[in-house]
Amino acid sequence: MQLGSLKNSPLFIERLWDLWCIASVVGIWPRFIEPRLIFSSYTTIPIPELARELEGLKIVQISDLHFTHASSQGFLDRIVGRIHAIKPDLIVFTGDLITYSQLEDTERLKSFLKQLQAPLGTFAILGNHDYAEYVSLGNDGRFRKIESHLPVLMRGFSRLFSTENAKEEGAIVRTAVSQIDALCEVFEESGVRLLHNETVQIGKKHALINLVGLGDYMTGNCQPQEAFRNYAYSNPGIVLSHNPDSYDVLENYPGDLLLFGHTHGGQVNLPLIWKKVTPLKNKLFKSGLFHIDRRFLYVNRGLGATFPFRWFAPPEVAIFELVRQGPAKQALWDKLLPEEKSQEPICGT
Repeated sequence: MQLGSLKNSPLFIERLWDLWCIASVVGIWPRFIEPRLIFSSYTTIPIPELARELEGLKIVQISDLHFTHASSQGFLDRIVGRIHAIKPDLIVFTGDLITYSQLEDTERLKSFLKQLQAPLGTFAILGNHDYAEYVSLGNDGRFRKIESHLPVLMRGFSRLFSTENAKEEGAIVRTAVSQIDALCEVFEESGVRLLHNETVQIGKKHALINLVGLGDYMTGNCQPQEAFRNYAYSNPGIVLSHNPDSYDVLENYPGDLLLFGHTHGGQVNLPLIWKKVTPLKNKLFKSGLFHIDRRFLYVNRGLGATFPFRWFAPPEVAIFELVRQGPAKQALWDKLLPEEKSQEPICGT
């Protein structure tokens, strides 16, 4: 490899960045320590119509693994160990299993997914990295297919210092981006049910919950009319959607608990920086729990990233326990929660 091409290679730039992180000392934590941590969050969700048989139902949500051939096996094993220790009734994955539409090391990925088992099943949806073409949010607020990638660090600095009118690369998304058949097969062979604009009923005997899985919002695949077609309005509902910006098209549809990912919790969670580098229109939905229109929304910080660098946004395994919402619990939550339609986070960063 010639010197010029070496200097422009992603690996060369990442190694230079690693040297800077070590030399600066302050960079050691976000580059080598925080991305390898796994934090658990625990939230109790009161649901008015929850059947008695489902009282205490435990759900684990994981998101944004961004698996590649370079993903640490030790980190994957610790994720599995953490989930096994929780003993959830249901596991859901809210998108971005892979990175930049590149499916790599499929046998190791399937081995990881096969270990994610729960009595009511393991379900997944797709994120903007999981389709045949990678799509991201441009500085002009439009979704674009990104065909050629700057090294991740250069792209981050470019977004950080860009202006609203900066020149954009990549075609604007005008029709829905297609799925990757091989990735769908990975889910199927691993025993993970992929929900793509559909609703299934899960539960115990006749005590059921709607589980809705949306296609990705940025790739033009979020189709709520199709997804909610089989929704049973007599039962509570959990809605999975990768990008919290999709709430704009979901707010008039049912659901008691809406689970999102995508944001990485801001990832580089420093003032004036995270808003520039996080591909999100509604910056309110960075991470954490929200109560809007008499239902709960949760934005998961995710587990991985296109580049392992996190600052005050550690990887997350989110745990939810569903409880019946009797009069006493309702009175308590009315005191704790903000006024309806105020989009203030209850907790989170």
